[in-house]
Amino acid sequence: MDTDSEPFYRDVPREYDRYTPGLPGDVEFYVALAREAGSVVELGVGTGRIAIPTARAGIPVLGIDREPAMLEIAREKAEAAGLSDRLDLRLGDMRSFVLEEPVPLVTIPFSAFLHNLTIEDQTATLAACHRALEPGGRLALNMLNPDLQMIAKWNDLGPSEWMPYDGWDGYEEQTEFVRRGQLILTTLRAADEAGEWRTTTFRLRYVNRYEMQHMLERAGFEVESLMGGFAGEPITESSRHQVWVARRR
Repeated sequence: MDTDSEPFYRDVPREYDRYTPGLPGDVEFYVALAREAGSVVELGVGTGRIAIPTARAGIPVLGIDREPAMLEIAREKAEAAGLSDRLDLRLGDMRSFVLEEPVPLVTIPFSAFLHNLTIEDQTATLAACHRALEPGGRLALNMLNPDLQMIAKWNDLGPSEWMPYDGWDGYEEQTEFVRRGQLILTTLRAADEAGEWRTTTFRLRYVNRYEMQHMLERAGFEVESLMGGFAGEPITESSRHQVWVARRR
């Protein structure tokens, strides 16, 4: 297993919150699930964009991430909000985390699951979630839905061509889709104050809905719902996101 975090999260942790407002309705969706469960373990907790509002709602949160720079910001935000007693932040890996006792809810928001770059990594994460959950406990996660038009756009770019990175002012991207392995390899660049380019990278592994359903079922989950967005939109080929809720059998 590749145990290193993505360079992107080490290079831009202070810019991440400014440029990443999240998805419409995602915070409300995850907070509602956590309120129903009574507590939650959030994998890929990052800077606490979802964990902080969850803790603010009075719900105990255990947040796990493998990037210390992101966890440092989450701790600062939790302390500033007076939420440190409700938000337990730990360095760890979603593929191998172990809890002291089972929990009613595990979440993996904002496509963090796709940072598992092989089928083995993805199935290991689902197995770890299954072990962590109470019988009947829920796993909730969302991820990008494979976008064939975007893949074609990436593949049409020449090696010297860059395109604006969506939502990140001043950043440009070059992205390659590797069909073997379903990998998205993205390089970002932005000019610093001296006009010099600085670059960083991240990687994702696309998963289509049928592959995900198969992995969930093999890991011992029963799919409760699959949506194309957080307002309950039906999933279609043109949906930008997959939103899953599955229950441990």
